[in-house]
Amino acid sequence: MQRRAGFVGAPANSPEIMAVGALDQEFGMAFFSACSLPARGGQVDVAGPGFQVVLSSWPMPTRYRSISGTSMATPLVAGIAALWAEETGRRGLALWATLCQ
Repeated sequence: MQRRAGFVGAPANSPEIMAVGALDQEFGMAFFSACSLPARGGQVDVAGPGFQVVLSSWPMPTRYRSISGTSMATPLVAGIAALWAEETGRRGLALWATLCQ
């Protein structure tokens, strides 16, 4: 699939908000995931699995379905952040820095 032009938009383009991108199965940015802008706050800060690998709840009778999106990658990153915060006690900018390493 070809990469579409797209950039980190509001509200994730705010420097105070962590922008999460979606990775494909080869750990590259998924074709639908936003690209970074050169301006401050316009970058993808972290990325997580988000392409046809995440099971999500779905209406009956299917119940579960593998779907793609940054909306699938974001909860995985949030879960990692929660585990790091619990383990290290880091919060705020210290936790942000840990996640971006």
